Amino acid sequence: MNKILLLLIVVFVAGCKEKFDSPAPKVATGYLVIEGVVDGDGGQTNIRLSRTAGLKDTSKLMEQGAVVLLEDSAGNSYPLYENGIGMYSGNLNLNTSTGYRLKINTQNSETYQSDFVRPRYNPLIDNIQWERDENGVKLFVDTHDDNNNTRYYQWEFKETWEFHSAFSASLKWDPPSGPNGSTLVTVAYRDASDPEISICWQSEASSNILLGSSAKLTQDVIHLPFTEVATGSQKMSVLYSVLVRQYAWSREGYQFLERMKKNTESVGSVFDAQPSELNGNIHCISNPSLPAIGFFNISRPTEKRIFIKNAELPNWNYNAGCVAFEVVNNPDSIQMNARGTLPMYPTLMTPFGEIAKFKVAAPHCVDCTLTGTNIKPDYWP
Repeated sequence: MNKILLLLIVVFVAGCKEKFDSPAPKVATGYLVIEGVVDGDGGQTNIRLSRTAGLKDTSKLMEQGAVVLLEDSAGNSYPLYENGIGMYSGNLNLNTSTGYRLKINTQNSETYQSDFVRPRYNPLIDNIQWERDENGVKLFVDTHDDNNNTRYYQWEFKETWEFHSAFSASLKWDPPSGPNGSTLVTVAYRDASDPEISICWQSEASSNILLGSSAKLTQDVIHLPFTEVATGSQKMSVLYSVLVRQYAWSREGYQFLERMKKNTESVGSVFDAQPSELNGNIHCISNPSLPAIGFFNISRPTEKRIFIKNAELPNWNYNAGCVAFEVVNNPDSIQMNARGTLPMYPTLMTPFGEIAKFKVAAPHCVDCTLTGTNIKPDYWP
């Protein structure tokens, strides 16, 4: 009976699925996508332009050669200049009492224009807090507006962490091609001119849309979890840092981001919400039938950074899963036993002070630059 009931449920659910046909017209070049928030307080503004692509197309279609500028209500214009493929940048000092709109002219003669908006006040981030539990470390952002006027927030964050190679190395292949190259290979000692391969850094930016609102609360106060690092992760094996950036939004802009979040993060099963049309405040004035995906917002970003030391996390138990083994220092032994490895340090010396045996391990266990950079960030302690 249970099996029959389960089969009926599956048939019913499958029968409820409907194909979603977007009401928006199909455009050969794709719809224009506008991403970014204008910083009107002198910081760098970055507006990224791209085109939508088919579901099976994983490439990013960046919009090059566009003319991008801000116009105020008095007719003055402030250009943004292309700084990298599809990225338009500039430093703007805007009047908080004046309205501004974004205007874009593309290479294929399309003209897009936003509604006029005013720069929005954005309160400071109060704190970045973290809590340890059995699953790892949860991080929270705290902010508030004493005037109860902001209410709608978005955050982005960038994680950076220091990590070390599982094994230190005082040796290198000689010649550098190693045992996968010439058969006449041995080891030599590393010297000061060789790059650092034991201490590295890696960064990762947030990819999901992170939103929070106090609109239903008496006070404009936010305490929101924004990410979690699992116990044993390399991210907190030495020293971890997270930089959180906050933006203030209007109610309409926030609702646009909510729809964007649902369309990009919650579509994939029959129980998810169906994709909805993304109507922002940017319009194609040369062809009103063409949609534009984006919402123009001016908000001075506020940001805060914290560090978390591994010493603050007892029993973190990071394990790179690396194993070392010993190799005799002659070309035949190296070619037979050390293919695909990197040398580490001597384990046996001859009476004449030469290396008789040495340890090797998988390259990623010895050379951290294979997965990170050995250039220390300028803000690192």
